[in-house]
Amino acid sequence: MKIARWVPGLAAARGYQASFLPRDLAAGVTLGAVMVPVGLAYGELAGLPLAGLYGSMLPLLAYALFGSSRHLVVGPDTAMAAIVAVAVAPLAVGDPARLGLLAAGLGVMVGLICLLSGLLRLGFVANFLSKPVITGFLHGLALVIVGAQLPKVLGLKVEGATTLDQFVATVRHLGQTNLATLAIGASCLVVILLCRRFAPRVPGAVLALAGSMLAVLLLGLDRQGVALVGRIPTGLPDLSLPLLSLADFDALLPVALVAALLSFSDTMITARAFGARHGTRVDADQELLGLGAANLVSGLSQGLPISASDTRTAVAEAAGSRTQLTMVIAAAIVAGVTLWLADLLYHLPTAALGGILIASAWGLCDVSEFRRLWRFRRSDFVAALLTMAGVVALGVMEGILVGVVFSLVLLLRALAFPSDAVLGRTPEGGWHDVAHRPDAAPVPGLLVYRFSAPLFFANCELFRDRIEARIAAAAHPVRRVIVDGGAIHDIDLMACELLVDLERELRGKGISLAFGNLRDRVRRDIERGLQLAAGDGEGDLVFPSVAAAAQADRPRP
Repeated sequence: MKIARWVPGLAAARGYQASFLPRDLAAGVTLGAVMVPVGLAYGELAGLPLAGLYGSMLPLLAYALFGSSRHLVVGPDTAMAAIVAVAVAPLAVGDPARLGLLAAGLGVMVGLICLLSGLLRLGFVANFLSKPVITGFLHGLALVIVGAQLPKVLGLKVEGATTLDQFVATVRHLGQTNLATLAIGASCLVVILLCRRFAPRVPGAVLALAGSMLAVLLLGLDRQGVALVGRIPTGLPDLSLPLLSLADFDALLPVALVAALLSFSDTMITARAFGARHGTRVDADQELLGLGAANLVSGLSQGLPISASDTRTAVAEAAGSRTQLTMVIAAAIVAGVTLWLADLLYHLPTAALGGILIASAWGLCDVSEFRRLWRFRRSDFVAALLTMAGVVALGVMEGILVGVVFSLVLLLRALAFPSDAVLGRTPEGGWHDVAHRPDAAPVPGLLVYRFSAPLFFANCELFRDRIEARIAAAAHPVRRVIVDGGAIHDIDLMACELLVDLERELRGKGISLAFGNLRDRVRRDIERGLQLAAGDGEGDLVFPSVAAAAQADRPRP
């Protein structure tokens, strides 16, 4: 087996084009500059400032080697940091060293769970993320980014459990806006959008960061209330295996399972969303391996658990990233900054970072996607809106869950109320829908009926009701009902029991029941289900085709 099958990063490196390097380099520098303060922020949230930085180094290299997406950026995020703060910190009982050990152990456990799931090919769970859910998620994500960064651009301190709460709190405090901070954030946003529009090869985010720091130094904006990133701790992590006790393992296992599920769900929806924008496909099982490798390495290097970073992915994309070399460069930037250049970022305004992130959110929006969904199917449009609203009002994962549940409800509704048709015979002897083939004529005495869905508990009663309604509406008395089972790809026990009752009811009315064109597995299930009703040996109920069932037409006593 070729090693490239398991390590896609090697295959990508072999086919790398030199023309990609300028954009990857610019995007990597921009991404690295953003990841340093963002990593610190997530570390502070978890109670481990350096763990956020450590999770922004080696895990990026691991994912670049093992992940299938060429555009996704991984790293610590709000959900993973919050899990550490809420579920792990209480176990440490105020001991920072123990908290660091438990957080690293959690990362290793999440990594092993994802690796095992990838080897078992459990990535199919990502297939529940539909196009409307992805579209709604992307636009909801854009609003989440704006809601989180707008207070920084305005120089406000607001709190809110959800993005909606943050927007409301921001509006209430607009009168306290710091004009100098607003000027910094707005200028960075304008510079990036202008470069994107008129000079796409120019790294607008890098110019914005450099210009904002220069403005702080020359104009003394920090004395006017402009918030700065400030001093960044230095040092690189040591690689070591966190040794957990059996009690710690038992306590962390349920947390690790939840974290792995959240991390994989977030990773897949983000990877597929950005992959669709670039016309590339994502392998769910390989994503599990990439995510597992990143979390494992993060735990070994005392970092936070890892997930996809939709915000930083958007930053890299907006800066012109072409391949995963962007993450390699960003990881090197983070490592270099923590070793030698931490003092250079002391005067970086947080409003500049906010402007960069809002510009990345701008690039996520594509209103034409909503128009396409509206024109194709109104229910898909509603699913996208519900997902977006859920992300904003409830939270990212909660919003995704709302969209997935709504999509599943629509799927169940389609299965419970499927299309059907009465078939007629054409001059050449085929059987086709009489509503779409004018030359297909019903055969007197025969009702050839097609049901376009699996037969199961949610629609079997409808199946019987429709057949009885078709018999009642037939122009000639029906002596035989033939079910074209070509579209029935599955059947459950409840449906088989109903077919037994239906066959008996029809036989009592002098009408025989037959099946044609069934799939082998469905045929075996139906034969077992109808065994009692067909036990009199007066003829088979299942035929290889509709034509064979029609030729065998003979009334039952």
